[in-house]
Amino acid sequence: MKPLRIKDFLVSKETFLLKHDATINAWQTTPEISPEVLEKYYPKEAYLSHTDQAKGLKAKMYLWIKKKNIQTKLHWISKSRSKGKLLDFGAGNGAFAQAAQAKGWDVFAFEFSEKAKSLLMKKNITQVDESLQKNTYDAITLWHVFEHLPNPMQQMHRFYDALVPGGLLVLAIPNHNSWDAKHYGAYWAAYDVPRHLWHYNKDAISRLARKSGFSVLKTHNMFWDAFYISLLSEQYRKNPFSWPFGLIKGLYSNLVGWRGKNTSSLTIILQKPK
Repeated sequence: MKPLRIKDFLVSKETFLLKHDATINAWQTTPEISPEVLEKYYPKEAYLSHTDQAKGLKAKMYLWIKKKNIQTKLHWISKSRSKGKLLDFGAGNGAFAQAAQAKGWDVFAFEFSEKAKSLLMKKNITQVDESLQKNTYDAITLWHVFEHLPNPMQQMHRFYDALVPGGLLVLAIPNHNSWDAKHYGAYWAAYDVPRHLWHYNKDAISRLARKSGFSVLKTHNMFWDAFYISLLSEQYRKNPFSWPFGLIKGLYSNLVGWRGKNTSSLTIILQKPK
């Protein structure tokens, strides 16, 4: 497939190429950037997932949606497991970890960001390092984190090893096969290059799951994400009416993709064999 040219609208305004990896049917952001250099591509102010405070309407909308989503996420997980050790990998400001603790989970968190680590410490959330212990966790969650990680197959094997038999790996991902992704093309905000290293859809995650030993337990639509992503995409297109257009197109994307579990973002729950 022909590479896609995508601009970093958020920070650098540089253009990156997405190259298709046929083995897992996913797109990779190129050139590959080292973690040290990649830091400069994150906003100077805290990434939204790493803060409890909202400045501006977009940020307030993001955090409001995030709070709404947390209870839904816990409900999805509880249908298969409702207690045990849970690792929130890429825990951000610890909002999900705190909510999981309140539901009775024995919660652990991992974060790359020093600012986020400080927030987690203040909230008394137990942190672990990146070298995960084998056969330890009943559930590992990555809420819009997996697309930030290099070497997806290696990551899947690592999470597989860290789970107990029957354990759950919960991945929330932007879905490049959604209506809004196709509609906005290079302006689709969820490409978020170069911070998103890989770009997935349901098939890509299913292939990774099978190759690493997981089974796909359930796929869930993420209702609110389409509105936020459509709003950002309209702003990247410099539409002066970004709010109404973003809300209308976000709703349409949900309507088109709902029955086929093909909305702007998906949560895919994988299970290690019992």
